[in-house]
Amino acid sequence: MFLGAIAFLVFLVWRPPPPPVVEVNAGGFDPAIASAILETRDAARGAPRSAEKRGRMGQVLLAHEVWAESRRCFEQAMALDPRELRWPYLLGVSRLADSPSDAALAFERAVRLSPERESAPRLKLAQVLLGLGRLDEAESLYRHVYAREPNSAVALLGLGRVAAARDHWSVAVDFLNAAAADASTRKAAHRLLLNVNQQLGRTNEAGRNAKALADLPNDEPPLDPYLSEVERLKTGEEAWINTADEWIKKGQVSEAAELLEKTLKSYPRSDRALFFLGRARLRLGDARGAESILTQAVELAPDSIEAQLQLGATRLYRGRPKEAQACFRAAIKAKPNLGEAWFNLGLSLGAKSERPECIRAFREAIRLRPNLFEAYLGLAVILRAEGELQAAALELRRALALGPPDALREKLFAHLALVEPGSRGAGK
Repeated sequence: MFLGAIAFLVFLVWRPPPPPVVEVNAGGFDPAIASAILETRDAARGAPRSAEKRGRMGQVLLAHEVWAESRRCFEQAMALDPRELRWPYLLGVSRLADSPSDAALAFERAVRLSPERESAPRLKLAQVLLGLGRLDEAESLYRHVYAREPNSAVALLGLGRVAAARDHWSVAVDFLNAAAADASTRKAAHRLLLNVNQQLGRTNEAGRNAKALADLPNDEPPLDPYLSEVERLKTGEEAWINTADEWIKKGQVSEAAELLEKTLKSYPRSDRALFFLGRARLRLGDARGAESILTQAVELAPDSIEAQLQLGATRLYRGRPKEAQACFRAAIKAKPNLGEAWFNLGLSLGAKSERPECIRAFREAIRLRPNLFEAYLGLAVILRAEGELQAAALELRRALALGPPDALREKLFAHLALVEPGSRGAGK
């Protein structure tokens, strides 16, 4: 027992001191971000041998793209706790942009520390290795994940990319078709399928891929347990607005409005916070309040296209097309090739004296966005009102040709009575 106490005393005396806490100049940051950085720095100083405190400081810095200092924090956390896989994983993330080879080394360490069924480190490492041209190693990692998770869209996409890099086009098609069914990899898979089908001479399939790409939303990244923790640490004006935007998209509109009101208390001249709050208020049924808020946004940022469009749409919704026109014209002046603005301008030009300009607006919207069904319909309605029945019928047929007919489109076609006897839709 006495010898054990002596050994412990020797350990305390001779063990090396912890590395000094990373210094960060918080000047110039958003005040909320600066406060978060300084808070984690002080916590690390208060527990100099805590890997968790060093790692948390690195996470906050990574969340706000303070790359060099975040890397140093993760390196210190790794030294203090060599068995925790979060720190090499996040070190790898912080090195992706400037040094993929160093990122690969960090991810390799994370993989060695992770259980067999842990997919995130393996998928990250495979992605980096693929970019470095180390195809065999990347394929091995993707197959490791695929064997345990046959429905892993990221693994399927990765295997498709490996096959395409080797010019194994038919093999690539099978993996990419499977990946194209998942929202997290759909667009990336279609983009590569377009190239693969062109290489195989499958022009029809390539054409369908090209058409799908034009309409597909951006891929939704799959949940990453380590980066999700970092995302939750984001703070300040931009982070709060982005969170509110995501909540609006998910239907959590009341929560988004509450967060945006909080944001405006700290940043009262934030035109983007006002813009998103106006959108939220409109979705909550408060069109009058939305218009007032959006008017403030436009006053603060008259060059904001999104604010002008939203204010115009709100005024149009409230039955004030003349006032809406000014917003749409401002958006067009700032960005003449914006099909959405031309379409909305067409909707706001309903008076008989405005019909020629209305027709021009709808035609410009169609030129810029050939797949916008509603623009063809609006143009058909105005042409019919002008007595140009044949031209109106043509535009509605072009709308119907955009995709498979549905009950609403066929009903509109018949209701407007725009077809000649014997044409599709006649007599319905």
